[in-house]
Amino acid sequence: MEMMMMPPAPPPMAMADFGGPPAPAESASLAEPDRVRTNFVETWLFQTVTTCDSGFATVESTVPDTITSWVASAFAFNSKIELGMAPNQANLRVFRPFFVTLNLPYSVINGEQLALQAIVFNYLNDDAQVRVTLAQSKSFSVLAEEHGLEVLKQEDTVQDVLIKAGEGMSVFFPIVPHELGKIDIEVKAQTTRAADAVRKQLLVEPEGVAKEFNIPVLVELTKETPSFTKIVDLSMPPNVVPGSELMRISAVGDLMGPSIAGLDALLRMPTGCGEQTLLGLAPDVYITDYLSAVNKLHGDIADKALSFMESGYQRELTYKHDDHSFSAFGNNDPSGSMWLTAFVVKVFHQASSHIYVDDNVIIRAINWIINKQNHDGSFPEPGRVIHKNMQGKAGSGTALSLFVFIALLENQDLFKTGSYATKFQSARTNALAYLETQMEHDDDLYNLALASYAFTLAGSSKAQDIITRLNHEATEEDGLKYWHYPETPTTSNPGSWHRPHPTKAIDTEITGYALLTYALCHDLIGGKRIMQWLVQQRNPQGGFVSTQDTVIALNALSEFNRQVYSDNFQVSITTTFNVFQRFRFNIDKTNSLVLQSKDTTRVPSSVKIEARGSGVALVNLAVFFNVLQEVEETFFDLKLSMDDESLNHFSLTVCACWLGEGSASGMAVAEVGVPSGFSVDPDLISDNTLLKRIEVEDRKVILYFDEIGTDDMCLTLTAERSGMVAKCKKAPVVVYDYYEPSNQVTGFYEPKLLKDSKLCDVCKECKGCQDRLQDKRVEFLDFELERV
Repeated sequence: MEMMMMPPAPPPMAMADFGGPPAPAESASLAEPDRVRTNFVETWLFQTVTTCDSGFATVESTVPDTITSWVASAFAFNSKIELGMAPNQANLRVFRPFFVTLNLPYSVINGEQLALQAIVFNYLNDDAQVRVTLAQSKSFSVLAEEHGLEVLKQEDTVQDVLIKAGEGMSVFFPIVPHELGKIDIEVKAQTTRAADAVRKQLLVEPEGVAKEFNIPVLVELTKETPSFTKIVDLSMPPNVVPGSELMRISAVGDLMGPSIAGLDALLRMPTGCGEQTLLGLAPDVYITDYLSAVNKLHGDIADKALSFMESGYQRELTYKHDDHSFSAFGNNDPSGSMWLTAFVVKVFHQASSHIYVDDNVIIRAINWIINKQNHDGSFPEPGRVIHKNMQGKAGSGTALSLFVFIALLENQDLFKTGSYATKFQSARTNALAYLETQMEHDDDLYNLALASYAFTLAGSSKAQDIITRLNHEATEEDGLKYWHYPETPTTSNPGSWHRPHPTKAIDTEITGYALLTYALCHDLIGGKRIMQWLVQQRNPQGGFVSTQDTVIALNALSEFNRQVYSDNFQVSITTTFNVFQRFRFNIDKTNSLVLQSKDTTRVPSSVKIEARGSGVALVNLAVFFNVLQEVEETFFDLKLSMDDESLNHFSLTVCACWLGEGSASGMAVAEVGVPSGFSVDPDLISDNTLLKRIEVEDRKVILYFDEIGTDDMCLTLTAERSGMVAKCKKAPVVVYDYYEPSNQVTGFYEPKLLKDSKLCDVCKECKGCQDRLQDKRVEFLDFELERV
């Protein structure tokens, strides 16, 4: 049985004038709330029960605190009828004749002024004199005016209002948050006959733009070396926003543990197209494969992984063309993409061992690939290759053909028989012959990595030669082995900060393909040093630098670690910093998959890591902070200009151009921050031929571009006021290459009128703002007043 909250519909309401004189309070004693309502979940009940012989069952549960209508549905199984569905849905209305609700924005910035909106509903038979109280808090101050000056107070704040029967009224409390994180907001409404109180949380974020870096440390303890000690230095830029620092120290026994724990946040990029959706689906598949191989796929981890796979599979199908190919934006693109279609059949085939995947989707997509194959055995790209590194050398197409060939090989079990079997074998033979010829003199490191895996998978006689050439180009240091793709030197910005432990996505991807080859050859001794380097490149979420490298690295680690897996964990880890502050972690086989972590808001200059025992563990030092100006090397030029500015409206023009190597970036993303209390209508964003998709998130607009070239690419956004916030802080704009996020630039803009605004002026000028707040965000009951 499942209970879901119905969408609300607004009843008649009146608004209290902000800052107006309070109505006289009633002289009689006021009622007190029986409790403070805090539980406002949107899905309430999902429960399995066993019925008696009569087919009846009783379920008891406490109703959440939301004033709303709930809808219950049910289905049942038995051995005779199998599946049965309830013919009707049941409705449960949760109601109070007098209640108060809080309408909070998604977030505000520390130090901004906010008109906090409390809405009181009076469904009593008579008009009511109501006292509304905002409880004092150390997390914010109430803004008041004394002798023409703004003053901040930390005390209970009271407003008395008259609310007519059957109506609601908004009461506004001006506050200034000064504590980061989620702060409690508690409001009480009282009459002589009834009372209610609610508590919700408001997210207060630091100024600036978020930055992060991660330093993983691999701990390996044996009988010969039962102890481990290492000092890790941490480097921070000089202009970190005060109060925004956070260091998270974590430890885990299973080397796949960080990725398993961060399964829903591995790829922090937006997922707005078919390619990005697949890049989110693939890690779920590889992690599930690994857990299944080591007999740890159970419980919540299994439920989460399978759920993510099923939703990713269904979403990816929406980017399928009518000819059964796939592309980044589906039928909106003029042609399917060879690379993406190959990636789809590769991931779908691997996912089919865990969730239902229609084999015909894969077979028809491969048929499209084969029909596009050139006579020489290569595979062209009729669509757009967004990830340029997939092509290796410019215009050669060898890397693309290798990638497609790998996808065909991993699906060859679907073509052992059937009408496409002969056609498939012919395409496979032609592709291998072409690639063996191409790779005779190809020294591109990316192509060598792909070819080593592809030829080994195909059983080619050329495989060992390619592996030897690839190993010749490896970098070996500190007992680790990896590959570094040559790049054109760049001139760093003067005074730019360089994050510790920098890694390029292309290096992780190449090294991942090399480890896949070693795993395929079952060369566990030779691959160990490669695996050790790879596990130390993770980001704080358990992923890697970008997207494609996360996919390949997790695929490689999954394949290799399932062969070397051991549950012999008995490790004690101590991390020491800030003189005598310590975090301790104990790891054994019962908690090897559990990512143990502890946070501190003081980031030290160094951390000492000590470990004793036996087994392998991974310690992560993740550092998070905000900055108010660009601190890293930039690969784009960014210009921000404002026009048509008022307290309720402004236009922002964003211009960006590529400064890196080549004539353009790869697929680029611009994340445009929106000041608190404003929203952007995506329909009013100016058009640009390179702009492919627009997404609107909380206080952010995400713009996807095919690429950004060396000439300025400009567009204009229009923002309208949606909430009453004054003293607005700077809003960031970040432009980056989707597949190499370190190729980025960050800028800030600050509307002068908003920076200097006072909350009383904002509330007077915001004529339609209050009505929009009520219409869009307030929770109401979905029934007619006369039925109450």
